[in-house]
Amino acid sequence: MQSFDNCICIAQARIIEGKRKKAHICTIAFHPPSDSFIRVCLPFQPGRETGVRRWHQFSFVGEKSPNDTRSESFEFGKLVSIDGQLRHQERIAVHRKILSLYRYESELNELKQSIGLLIPERGSLRFRQKPLTEREQEYRQIMLEKGLFFPDYKIYVTGRSSQFKNRFDKQLVQWDLFEAIRKGVDPFVAINNFKDPYIILGNTPWRRDSFMAISILSAPAGAKTHAHHQQLSLV
Repeated sequence: MQSFDNCICIAQARIIEGKRKKAHICTIAFHPPSDSFIRVCLPFQPGRETGVRRWHQFSFVGEKSPNDTRSESFEFGKLVSIDGQLRHQERIAVHRKILSLYRYESELNELKQSIGLLIPERGSLRFRQKPLTEREQEYRQIMLEKGLFFPDYKIYVTGRSSQFKNRFDKQLVQWDLFEAIRKGVDPFVAINNFKDPYIILGNTPWRRDSFMAISILSAPAGAKTHAHHQQLSLV
């Protein structure tokens, strides 16, 4: 087992449960000690809080899983501590750190990295629904039987970015977005009010060269210059 201290939760995918894996929340964290992203699936039980939310600082013990060879992924062992949510100024610093790791999707694939960022043009984001696949319908049925929310559609975010010739189109699996829908609240009002959004990306063990949108964050004023500096350093 390995200890991961002072992780900062930055993105969480919606609750999912399948035939072999219990209900869990795929969580992406920024790990300041290693200046890198990590992924861990936190267990979820209906009616009980998992404890970790976006901007919480937390520590856990985990290990590499033989079933997930992505370098950023770790199997959850136990939660060691939750140290509360970051203050506003601390969040700004983390945004800048995250954005300094920006790479184009083609670079992520070349480096075999499974977590990254997507920076859209301002005002270009749009959202739409698509029908579930047969496999997703199976997930939905399993979850409905256990009292877990899973709508009969999936959500995609589309937009423009300097790294793509055409509009990108990514499935959006953000947990709090689906929680808002479950509670009858329109989540897109808040996202559409983001002045400078950016997207945390992640892929799956089965499709390493295709990324989903795990969460949409709102960048503080001027923070995206760190992403542009990162790209210039790669030229």
